[in-house]
Amino acid sequence: MDRKILEHKSLEEQVEILLNEVNRAENSDYLTGLASRRGLYEYYTNRDKDKSVHVMFIEVNNFKKVNDVYGYYAGDDVLIQVGRMLREIGKGFAARTEGNEFIVMLDGDMSEKEVIIIADMIFSALNDMDIRKDILSFISLNIGVVLNQKVTESFVEVFHKGDTVLHQAKHVSDGRFALYHEADKVVERNRNIELEMESALENREFHVYLQPKVNMVSSKLYGAEALCRWIHPVDGLRSPAVFIPVFEKNGFISKLDMYMFEEICSLKAQWKKQGAPYGNLPISVNMSRLHLYNKKFPETLAFIADEYDIDHNELEIEITENVFVKDGNELIDNVERLKALGFQVSIDDFGSGFSALNLLKDLAVDTIKIDQSFLHGSGETVRGKKVIRNIIAMCLDLKLDVVTEGIETKEQVDFIKQCGCQIAQGFYYARPLCIDDFTAFAEEHLVHTLNSYRFPLNGDLKSEDGSMEMFINGEGLEYQEGIFVDSKAMHFPGGPKEKNTLFVPPESIVNESFTVGMWFNADILEYWVCAMYIKFESGFLSILPYSWEEEGISDVRIRDSRVVEGWYDIRTAPVSEKKWYYYVVSYDAKKETAKAYINGKLAGVLENVPTNRYVKWIILGGDVFQPSFIGRICEFTVYNEVKDEKFVNELYESYVTDEKFIGNK
Repeated sequence: MDRKILEHKSLEEQVEILLNEVNRAENSDYLTGLASRRGLYEYYTNRDKDKSVHVMFIEVNNFKKVNDVYGYYAGDDVLIQVGRMLREIGKGFAARTEGNEFIVMLDGDMSEKEVIIIADMIFSALNDMDIRKDILSFISLNIGVVLNQKVTESFVEVFHKGDTVLHQAKHVSDGRFALYHEADKVVERNRNIELEMESALENREFHVYLQPKVNMVSSKLYGAEALCRWIHPVDGLRSPAVFIPVFEKNGFISKLDMYMFEEICSLKAQWKKQGAPYGNLPISVNMSRLHLYNKKFPETLAFIADEYDIDHNELEIEITENVFVKDGNELIDNVERLKALGFQVSIDDFGSGFSALNLLKDLAVDTIKIDQSFLHGSGETVRGKKVIRNIIAMCLDLKLDVVTEGIETKEQVDFIKQCGCQIAQGFYYARPLCIDDFTAFAEEHLVHTLNSYRFPLNGDLKSEDGSMEMFINGEGLEYQEGIFVDSKAMHFPGGPKEKNTLFVPPESIVNESFTVGMWFNADILEYWVCAMYIKFESGFLSILPYSWEEEGISDVRIRDSRVVEGWYDIRTAPVSEKKWYYYVVSYDAKKETAKAYINGKLAGVLENVPTNRYVKWIILGGDVFQPSFIGRICEFTVYNEVKDEKFVNELYESYVTDEKFIGNK
């Protein structure tokens, strides 16, 4: 403003001139020179109320990447050039409303065909903008048009329609262009969803469905993910793909998440009261990023779980990977508090975004769920399979549990098992199930919640529960006197390597952390002869009653065949011929620690022992290297968890204090 002009004006006139200048500045976008959002509002509200307009919403794609890669000056230049291009096309009233979004209001008398021609002009002009070619290759446009918009409708409603039609252009329509009448059914549907959501919650129209997580080695139930289904009184089953995005946008998802969490706690409490064998089954519940901004969120979950007397470690909080793209540190604090309260935490859709490696580095979670897009896209190629294999190996090396989502075929099951991942979720095993169907599935796929398998070898080869059975490889095995009055034990006659032995079902060991125990009595002690041998995909674990040069020293040998130096030995206490010993070995995959116990007492510990995965076979009475064992074995038991010294000691004492025990009497 020229000060000389003001000098000849009255005070009132000067104020009016300055206010007009301020108003003009506020109505203009400082960067592009186009109208601002306020300027667009004034233009819209001042239109003849009997008229209509076509509102063209334009979004610059990958604008953030331009800022990140080339800097903010380059980003500003893109916006300036888009503004210049819209002015040069000269159609309608153009504005930059925010960030990378522009709007052009066109006369409502234009035909739909004319509007489409203008959109094509804008798409074509993009390639002619005065921008560096490498930057130009980064960007593209999405255009959505609200046709025949009555100016009597609120400005806010116009923008609501604009959001919808831009979403249509980006995700639904062919190409990058959409018209509002193609999306108006979606708008109407979403509006109805918002009108009905509160009453639906009050009327308990939201139901818990559970999708099983299955151990691919044993085909047994491992856990479940809770999923929300809306059973509408008129429409029936509404897809979560329809209502969840609406709830995420309007914030109702926070209320629904907490409702689902409490429903799961209530369900588990009901199962426990009924004595259901799956009462302690871990269940994961999805949580929106909105909760992680609430510092009271972890304590709120703990309060609800405690109200229903549910152990926190039976509940897994599932958070999608993209939650941590923004405000990562703030959200990580809440994750750490969830962990401190005993909840399990998993990252869902791992690998779907760009934050995956940082998450592995920074976030102390329990489980990684590999996004199904890996399997159904690049996972079908040789290169894609290598990526999946390496992701799984990296997660396992970090002592994270891994669940692969989207398993649909036997080929996928076999491949993922070969990669070292044992837990799967997908339609191959089960779709999300209503509670009644899930309980039926659980009854069929859960062996009485057994986490252990006991093979007494007291006259037959079956496990105590009858679900598994060993088989004989060779001849000459017979039942002889066991450790109790009137009980039996299997006598092994010896023989060439691997012969005259018992093969134990490999699916009896389904966890990377486990404990095995047995009673043995060696007729003859020979160097390096094996009493029990577990073969993994990349190594083995064996119990050797007699090894090394020191007479009578027993040994637990673990082999990691992935490295030449991968030999690990726990040299334990001496044993004697013709005497019963209770021998137990545990391996903790999280701590990479192996322990050996003899007769209820800790006999040796070895740390930093790499994890072997995927049991291929288990042999009693021999191995594939040395002649077979000569002597008796009974009470062979597998626990799919780490048992501590107290448990082992109490178990040993329960044997030897039994009035029928005759082990070494």
